[in-house]
Amino acid sequence: MKKSAYLGWAKRILTLSLASLLVACAAPARIDQMQVNSSLATRTAAKESSLRDSVSIRDVTGGKDTNPLWISSVSSNDFERALEVSLRDAGLWSPNRQASKYLLVVHLEKLDQPFGGFDMTVTANVRYSLVERASNKAVFERSLSTPYTAKLSDAFLGVERMKLANEGAVRTNIQQLIDQLVALKLTVAELKIQQ
Repeated sequence: MKKSAYLGWAKRILTLSLASLLVACAAPARIDQMQVNSSLATRTAAKESSLRDSVSIRDVTGGKDTNPLWISSVSSNDFERALEVSLRDAGLWSPNRQASKYLLVVHLEKLDQPFGGFDMTVTANVRYSLVERASNKAVFERSLSTPYTAKLSDAFLGVERMKLANEGAVRTNIQQLIDQLVALKLTVAELKIQQ
């Protein structure tokens, strides 16, 4: 075999080997990477909150399952599980889900994702509504938009960076929700005004 033919085959094999390293399937966001581990300050503030041990989740919508041939996404079920663990860790989760005083309704409006890039920023746009179970009235409504950037140094593969950015955007969004719920002061008078 001539030296040029050998070099041609060697280049092809090297190219195919490198391409196989770069190709990867998209994986869904991981629940444990989306959940918030509340700080001691948040847990202490939650003990004084009017929402302590009184929130459960009514519904989470808007999520999408990941297509392994496309890009990572966040499913409604995985978002709900991460949110539940986060609320529990913050001291807001009702131990008796059927008798909780407040129900949280969540809609993942959009995960704003880039098509590609070295640093990938994903923005999670989520609408939250906290409803008093007895009156079925909303006592808290917010739309939160939180960006998170996964850098090339975080993961070499683009699909992995996208997954990290999804997880970070959702985690940051849940953290902002918990901070706002802990700070929320609901009194009997305020609940009557909402009705």
